[in-house]
Amino acid sequence: MIIAHLIYDTESLLACSLTCYSWYIASVPHLHHTLITWSRSWLYESRIGWPTLLQNASKLGLLPLTKKFRFHATSFRRHRISSRRFNRRILSQFSALTNVQDLRLDNLDIPSFMPRVWRYFGHFSPTVRPLFLESPRGSRREIIFFIGLFQHLQDLTLFNSAFGLWESEPTDDPSLTPTFAPPLRGRLVIFRFKRVDLLKDMIHLFGGIRFRNMEFLDVGESRLLLGACAGTLETVRLYPKDPCGEQLNLKRAQCPGNDLRHSQAPTSGL
Repeated sequence: MIIAHLIYDTESLLACSLTCYSWYIASVPHLHHTLITWSRSWLYESRIGWPTLLQNASKLGLLPLTKKFRFHATSFRRHRISSRRFNRRILSQFSALTNVQDLRLDNLDIPSFMPRVWRYFGHFSPTVRPLFLESPRGSRREIIFFIGLFQHLQDLTLFNSAFGLWESEPTDDPSLTPTFAPPLRGRLVIFRFKRVDLLKDMIHLFGGIRFRNMEFLDVGESRLLLGACAGTLETVRLYPKDPCGEQLNLKRAQCPGNDLRHSQAPTSGL
């Protein structure tokens, strides 16, 4: 309990881990709670790049201790998170992340993992609760299919769906249906995510959504979200300068049977 008070003091945790075996057992889960890696390694930070950090943690048997995993990748094609970053050995080490509860993936190239996406990310399915996707690549059905891998998903963040200068939205496959319909009962955050009909398809394929808290900016289907969560929504955060704000025309009457208890940065009319 005492060591738990030091979870944000890395130097003290390191000192505790070197004191004795029992202190090591108490401090090491806090030291390796979060694992952050980068798709591109510079000379001065190669130890935190992919897959060096993963391999080093695997040698020490630390990967099962990770509760929060973040994979940062740039938008350049050769730096994105794609299947070519995994060989058999790296995939075996990656699969040792069996207790991750918070997952963040930047510039995930979903089509490169299809149709064997479960082979790469299926081990996250039982444990992940919050999912953060920044600039995911793929059609709207592929994005929904990926979200549907996580059977107990509660919180979802979708950030930036813009394509590159020479890219266009991939052709959709209407026959692609998600493996699970996650509960989605926590928090939804969407910033500048303008995939046409993505949210509509997600609501249809998941049998509805039941978020209690929502925050969005520049989302064309905002009214659809509010209507879908009318029975469960408790708080909503909007932004006065939202380009889509004029389309909302929010009134309490649009959320029957539900009283929004609190809102931050409201637009006019909320």
